[in-house]
Amino acid sequence: MSSPIPVVYVFYGADEPTLKEKLTEFCKKAIDPAMADLNTTKLEGATAELGDIQSAARTLPFLAETRLILVDNITESNGGRGVIDEMAKFIPTLPDWARVVFIETGMQDSNQDSDSVRKRKASRRTALKRLIGLVEKDPRGKVYGFALPNDPRKWLAQRAALHGAEIDGYAANVLAERVGEDLVLADTELTKLAAYTNGERPISAADVELLTPFTPEANIFHMVDAIGKREGREAITLLEQLLDAGDEPLRLFSMIVRQFRLLLMMREHLDNGGTPNNAAQALGLNDFVAKKIAEQARRYSIEQLERIYHFLLETDVAMKGGVGDEDLFGKTIDRLDPALALEEFIVRLAAR
Repeated sequence: MSSPIPVVYVFYGADEPTLKEKLTEFCKKAIDPAMADLNTTKLEGATAELGDIQSAARTLPFLAETRLILVDNITESNGGRGVIDEMAKFIPTLPDWARVVFIETGMQDSNQDSDSVRKRKASRRTALKRLIGLVEKDPRGKVYGFALPNDPRKWLAQRAALHGAEIDGYAANVLAERVGEDLVLADTELTKLAAYTNGERPISAADVELLTPFTPEANIFHMVDAIGKREGREAITLLEQLLDAGDEPLRLFSMIVRQFRLLLMMREHLDNGGTPNNAAQALGLNDFVAKKIAEQARRYSIEQLERIYHFLLETDVAMKGGVGDEDLFGKTIDRLDPALALEEFIVRLAAR
């Protein structure tokens, strides 16, 4: 008869640095580190089949009490989703010495994602939801989630401490803006910043500005912010930085469209009596990002945002070879070079 001790675990979430630390702690408790290599099997979810996991789990541990099976991103493939479908039958068959751990990361949407990547991630999230439900339902299952932090600045301060450093509040704000929601990048930058300051003083905003470049998402955010402030020169400079770094104009355009879509949704939310705090959940953003979007949205009226969004759609058609009559500025739509279209879009909006 099986014991109530969990034998199947799920570690998932966008806070990958914390997830990896907690997973490392879990593994050290599950198996004596001296015997870990002999009793640990690592499988790639994209190619793993149910039989592979079963075979590894049923192998007797060698000079240890448990055997650890780590399965990365089982939601990546149709075969992996087939494993999930068998989960309710699979868990009761596992011996008490087994510790099967499903690790799910990389599902957070990014402005850089193509439509196909977004669809794949959405499919993975659906599969993950099913996996979580099946594992939580079984008394021998356990789930650990690591979501994006509501307060990135607090998270950055805590991570800095783990790297033996301090970071002042303003510097944390600057770093949060530069790395966006990429916590793996944030942790990498903190490692670099901690080494640079060497524990001699707190990490400052000047340190961040010197060592941490803007991510494309952060540059887009600041570009839209500059447009809202009528700072056309600053917005063009940010655009040129992105293009010089090799970013594709059409990809940048899609990121701008997403940003204005969020602004439009936020403006509607605020006009209907909502607040940035309760908008976070409605728009699928963390609190810090929601507050920044709300700050930008207040620079526009709902009518302005609707006109801008309509103009973006017209520009999209023109860049891809379509033609029309006149845009909302009264100009005839013609086929446009994507880079020039972006520059013209910024100049005209900043000067409106």
